[in-house]
Amino acid sequence: MHDTTLYWIWLSELAGLSLKKKRTLLAALGNPEQIFRASATTVDDVLHGSGSSSSVAEGAKGFSLESSWKARNLEIAETILANNEKSSIMVLDATSPYYRHIYEADEKAPLVLYYRGRLCDPSIPVVGVVGSRACTSYGRLVTKAAVSDLVGEGSIVASGLSFGIDALAHETTLACGGITYAFLPCGLHKAQPASHADLMERIADTGAVITPYAYGREALRFRFIGRNDLLASWCNTLLVIEAGMKSGSMHTARSALSKAKQVLAVPNSLLEPKSSGTNLLLSEGAHAYLNDRLVVNDSFVQTCSGEEVVAKALASRPLSTTELEAWVQIGDGPVMECLASMELAGKVSFLSDGKWHLVGGL
Repeated sequence: MHDTTLYWIWLSELAGLSLKKKRTLLAALGNPEQIFRASATTVDDVLHGSGSSSSVAEGAKGFSLESSWKARNLEIAETILANNEKSSIMVLDATSPYYRHIYEADEKAPLVLYYRGRLCDPSIPVVGVVGSRACTSYGRLVTKAAVSDLVGEGSIVASGLSFGIDALAHETTLACGGITYAFLPCGLHKAQPASHADLMERIADTGAVITPYAYGREALRFRFIGRNDLLASWCNTLLVIEAGMKSGSMHTARSALSKAKQVLAVPNSLLEPKSSGTNLLLSEGAHAYLNDRLVVNDSFVQTCSGEEVVAKALASRPLSTTELEAWVQIGDGPVMECLASMELAGKVSFLSDGKWHLVGGL
């Protein structure tokens, strides 16, 4: 198994050949080790037909298949595998029962994924929940209601570990005792953002953190796009809570629509810029997300017994969610439950400094 994984990583990291060509080689030669052991002539014949002379210039940057093939080795793959073993990182390749159905359904799905934690039975539905980093109180309320429903239904909740809706989706899932997957735009040597390192560890305790990028790869801009595409591929359904017109959540939603996934968008006022994208998605093939519990006086909107404790903690100075969860002890429910009901009642507000502020005093 170790040797098989080594060759999958080698092929995934192999420069100069597109994913499409790597898939062509797999279809013709069977597995990555067979590709590694094949001659340059054999590889060239598979890619371009017998007698081709195209190996001299495979790409615009002057890639030479013949010279590159002579220099091929397993050093990069061996280093990645060694780092994985030190950090308890596991590998999914295209033959894994947890990933094969996703890989086969999406021609752009990576050859290899890396993960920490534990993966659930592939038959369990996965629902992606994404939205704005600078979300509104409306967005947070809908996220909490939607995620609590999804956990109750037995679904796995997936998101991108980012600020705002993503983090709240993960946090709410954990608070409800559910399973959540986080998809990262970097290697699993770190969290992205770094401030979510603790959240990442808590997710991995019962669920999984997943990425298409090897240990040590940093979160470059194009890797956020790759992360979004993978999230869209992995989900059965994608729920977009709030999204601006040019946001990452919009890219994820359109990627999911292109893969024929069910996309749900939360409707909102046309005057709310953070919902301009979700409103537009409703005209692009997404369906409206509706929740009967989100009505005035419904049972979801209720007073939390720990509100007085939270209010006293915020009376001295604004605090982040993490600080509140670390310092405030509430016997009858998690801090997030109290913050949600207090925010809805206009007692607290989450501002751009990333902290909760008491509104109007005790």
